[in-house]
Amino acid sequence: MAGLDHVDTDRLREWLSEVRGAETTAALMLAVAYDKGIGAGELASWYGRSTESVEETIAALDSPDYVAEIARLEGVDLDAVDVSFAELAERPVSEAASVVRDHADGE
Repeated sequence: MAGLDHVDTDRLREWLSEVRGAETTAALMLAVAYDKGIGAGELASWYGRSTESVEETIAALDSPDYVAEIARLEGVDLDAVDVSFAELAERPVSEAASVVRDHADGE
């Protein structure tokens, strides 16, 4: 891994102010730091995780399905909702985050 390939770091930063979960925040911060050149091993030591866990987290967020991963981290049961999270990737972050929150709250 050498930087993010599929997701814009600025977009991930926008998500930071929209998410509620500590795990989601940590995942976003891992991906942003990684894109800025911090290695997975160093990030693993910062967060008390295995390097493999950090790499898996970064890979899940550095994908076209990153909104689905954020939703999963926020507590959305992806199998129980009929939402195209991939389409939310093109919408403004605040709008996409609202949809994620609605489904995380069970509405």
